Amino acid sequence: MVNFKKLGIMLTSTAFSVGVLSPMAQASANVKEPQERVAIQVASTETKVTKNMLIKQLNTLFPGKFNFVTEKDFSMGQGHYFNDDKTVRYDLDFHKTINGKDAFGSFTFKGEDLELENFYYQPANIADALYPVKYSEVEAKKIAQDFLKKLPNTTNYKLREDSIFGDFDSSFSRPLTEPITYSFTYSPTHNSVLISDESINIAVLANGEVTNMYRNTESNSKATFDNLEQKKNESDILAQVRENLSVDLRYMADYNYQTGEASAKLVYMPSTGFNGVHAINGQWQTMNGFTSEVPKATGVEKLASQPLAPRKKDITVAEVEELAKSFLKVDSDKLKLQIESVSERENDNGETIYDVNYMYYHGTGGSGTSLEVNKATGEITDYWDIRRDIEETDDKVKPISKDAALAKAIDYLKEWAPSYIHNYSKPIEDTAYDKYSKQYYFSFPRIVNGIAVLGDEISVGISADGKLSALHVNNRKIDNWPSVNKAIPADKAKATISEGLKLELQYAKQDGEDNHHYDLVYSPVYNGSLFNNIDATTGEWLQKVDDSKEKPAISHPTAGGELTYLLRQNVLEVKDPAHFNADTAVTKGEALKILVKSLSYGYDFGPDGRGNDTQSFNNIDKKHPLYNVVEQAVRMGILQPENQFAVDTTLTRQELAEWLVRVLNLEGVAKHSDIYKLNFADASSIDKAYAGYVALVSAMGLIDGQQNKFNATEKVTYADLAVSTVRLAKAAYEQNNGRRYY
Repeated sequence: MVNFKKLGIMLTSTAFSVGVLSPMAQASANVKEPQERVAIQVASTETKVTKNMLIKQLNTLFPGKFNFVTEKDFSMGQGHYFNDDKTVRYDLDFHKTINGKDAFGSFTFKGEDLELENFYYQPANIADALYPVKYSEVEAKKIAQDFLKKLPNTTNYKLREDSIFGDFDSSFSRPLTEPITYSFTYSPTHNSVLISDESINIAVLANGEVTNMYRNTESNSKATFDNLEQKKNESDILAQVRENLSVDLRYMADYNYQTGEASAKLVYMPSTGFNGVHAINGQWQTMNGFTSEVPKATGVEKLASQPLAPRKKDITVAEVEELAKSFLKVDSDKLKLQIESVSERENDNGETIYDVNYMYYHGTGGSGTSLEVNKATGEITDYWDIRRDIEETDDKVKPISKDAALAKAIDYLKEWAPSYIHNYSKPIEDTAYDKYSKQYYFSFPRIVNGIAVLGDEISVGISADGKLSALHVNNRKIDNWPSVNKAIPADKAKATISEGLKLELQYAKQDGEDNHHYDLVYSPVYNGSLFNNIDATTGEWLQKVDDSKEKPAISHPTAGGELTYLLRQNVLEVKDPAHFNADTAVTKGEALKILVKSLSYGYDFGPDGRGNDTQSFNNIDKKHPLYNVVEQAVRMGILQPENQFAVDTTLTRQELAEWLVRVLNLEGVAKHSDIYKLNFADASSIDKAYAGYVALVSAMGLIDGQQNKFNATEKVTYADLAVSTVRLAKAAYEQNNGRRYY
C-alpha cells in the first residue's frame, strides 16, 4: 500500500489572482475556466527511483552538457502526481556558481521510463546570447528540431509557425543584458491534422543553448480519432457558420503597465456561444459538448437593480481579523487556523486593501495563503479556499446542478461583496462543471452603458457541495468609456467579421466518460487569429494580419544592425523607420530614455509606487512625460538630483561617457582624472572633469574615437547612441553578471 501526502495546489491559470486578462483570454466563451492541479506527494519509502537514476537519464538526454555538475550538486525532490494525472513525477535540481556566475537547472521526469516532461536551464555565461546574435532564428529552429527528435513519441509533431517568436516585438522593453531567446511550439498531429490543446514548447538561446522545454501532452496509445475521410467540405461548414454568425457590442478593458492607466475600447466580437463545428455531423461545439441547436447568446441581467449597502463601512484591523476568523473557520480537529498578519496596501484603483495572511496547521506542517478585504466596504475582494486541498474529500459526492451552483454564487456575492454587484450581470457565457477540481467557475461581467465589459468581471468558484471555493472582484478604475453612439452599425461589423472568417481543422478531445476520443472539429479563425475583435469605432480588426513578423529595419552604414535591434526591442521609438535619419543629434531626454529602457524592464519605470513621491528636478514633475524615466535614471545612478535637467539640450560625447561610466558603477575610478593619459589628438579639448570618463569608455570600447580624435563636445547622434547602448549592455552583463536595475 502506497502512502500519499497532499502538497498543496499548483494553478494552471491565474484567473482568480490576476486583475485583467488579455483580450485573447477573454475572447472565447468556450475556453475552459482554469482548474487547479493538486500535487500529491509519494512517500519516500515507497519509490524505487533514485537520484543517480535521474542523473543518468539526464546525461543520456544531454551527453556531456552537465559534466561540470557533480552528484552532490544535484538535489532530488520526492515523487508526486496530480489529481488529474496519476503518473508519478520526479524533480532533479542543481545550482552552482562558476567563476562568480550562477548556473542552475530544474528537470522533471515522469513515469517508469523517466520521460523528461519539462526543464529549465540557465547557463553560467550567456554573453554570446546577447546582441549581436551568434545563432539566427533559422539556425535556432534547426537546434530545436534536433532536440525534439531526442524526445520519445514525437515523430508526428508539427511546428506551429504562428507561434514562433523571439525576444523581438515584445509588449515591453526588456533589459538588453538578458539573453535573446527563440521559442518554438510543436503540436502533435493525427493524419496530418493538429491535435488542439497539446504542445511541446522549446526555447533556444541565441548562443545555441536549449534552455527550456515544457511538454503539455498526453499519451495517445488508447486514443481513437474521427475518420478524416468522413469530414464535410470546409466550404459547407463555412457557409453554415456564416449563416448563423452574429456579433456582440462589448467594451474591452485594457491596462497599460507602463503608464498605470486602465482604459476601455468599444469592440464588436463574434457571438461566442460556440467555438467550433463538428466536421462530420455539423453539430455546434460548446463547453458542454456538441449540440444540434444553434447556441444563442444570453442577454444582460444585472445582479441587483439598485446599489446595495456595503458590508461594513471603514472596517478596522481588529474587525477584519474577526471577520477572517469567522470566514475561514474549520470544523475539524485535524486543522488549526492561525491568522499570521493583517497589513494594509493600496490597489491600482487607489483603494486601501487589507491583506490577511493565514495558515492552516495540520500534523507537523501547514499550508497558507492570503485573503483580501476592502477597507472602505468591509467586503472580500480576493479569496481562494485552500481547505479543499488539505482535507480529504469524498470523490463520490454528486455535484449540485449548475443552476443551483449559480444561485449559490449569487447569494455569496450578496453576502460578501454586495456593494459591487449592481454593476455586474449574471453570466452571459456558458459554464461547465470541472470534474477534476470538482467545481463550477462563474464569470459575472461588469456592465457599463448596458453592455458587458471584457476583462472586468467578478469570478466565483462553487464546489461540488455548494460551498464558496473562490472569489475575485476585478473592478478597474476607468474614467472614460467610449460612447456607444460612436459604434459603426452592427451589420457593417458583421460583414467585416464574416469576410475575415476562415476555418481551421483540428482534433479536439471533449470532457466526458470517454476521454480518449478525439473529435474532428472546424474551429473559426478571424482574420488570422482564433480570437479577434473589431474596433467598433473604426471598423478595423484589433489584430491585423502582418506577413512580416518583425518591425522594418533601419538602414545606416555603420549602425543599421544596432538601430534595428533597439527598434525591435522597443527601446528605440521610430514612427517611420524607412525614412529615419539616424545621424540626427539626440537630446538628453531622448538619450536618457533609450539608456534607461535598454537596462530596465518596460514596467520598471512605470508608476508602481517606487519614486512616485520624489521629484529630483524642479522642471520634471509627475505630469512630465519623462518623469518616470528620469526618476528611474536617478535610482540607477545615471543622474544626480539637481535644480534642472536640460531635457531638450543635445547630448555631447563626453556627457554620454559620464553616463555610461555611471551605469557600470565606475564613477569612483573615473573621478581620478589626473591618473589618466588621453592619447587623442584633441585631448586638450576634453573637459578635465570628463577626462577619466572618456579614458574608461575609450579603453572599454564603448565609444569609438574618430580619426584619432574623441570630439568631446560634438553632439551624439542616434547612430552613435545605438552602438554605445548595445556595447554597454554586454559590458554591464560581463561586469555585473546580468544585474538588473530596479
